[in-house]
Amino acid sequence: MNKIDHLEKIILKILKKHRGKNNPIRCRRLETITGLSSRKIRRIIANLVVKHRILIASSVHYPYGFYLITNKQEAETCLRQYYSRVKNVLNRARILSEAVKNKFGINYQEEFNFDRECKPQLENGHTRLANEL
Repeated sequence: MNKIDHLEKIILKILKKHRGKNNPIRCRRLETITGLSSRKIRRIIANLVVKHRILIASSVHYPYGFYLITNKQEAETCLRQYYSRVKNVLNRARILSEAVKNKFGINYQEEFNFDRECKPQLENGHTRLANEL
């Protein structure tokens, strides 16, 4: 596992006080506490999930914000939200890809296998549970 850096530790320390979907912290509050931009905070949270496997969710329904996942139901809700976003983005990408192909003759192919990282290809070949914390 990768070593957690200073800013990741700060955000994680704050998130440890926000366990469960009924106790999230809004990004704006994290900005106020840390002095970091929302973009930087979101990047740090993404790193905590991707690099360090820390179970962090963001609620798209009231109460809004980030929180540490504490149970199976919260984990399932979080995953449903992410996969729903993926489907919407994928649909938009397919439509845009078709329009780009029609306008510029560029044929872009993307292969998805959710058990590994995605590898984009152009036609020419270029291309932890919260209570354990």
